[in-house]
Amino acid sequence: MHPAFVILIIVAAYAIIMIVFALSRGSNSHFICPKCACDFQVTGPKYLFSPKTFNTHYVTCPKCGYHGFLEVLPGKE
Repeated sequence: MHPAFVILIIVAAYAIIMIVFALSRGSNSHFICPKCACDFQVTGPKYLFSPKTFNTHYVTCPKCGYHGFLEVLPGKE
């Protein structure tokens, strides 16, 4: 087997593991809106692809429409 093919398989496996981890973390996290105090969750793809910093994600409150970087809180709402 060609070494480049082996590296490609390793990188693809790592990417799949990271996506599954991010989606599971997203389904077990929630946010609290600073404007209306709504406690909400986002879908897995929104969690995965939203801009983020170390422990914040750029999300939109479903109740009042506030957008901003909110802290990721563990556990479900």
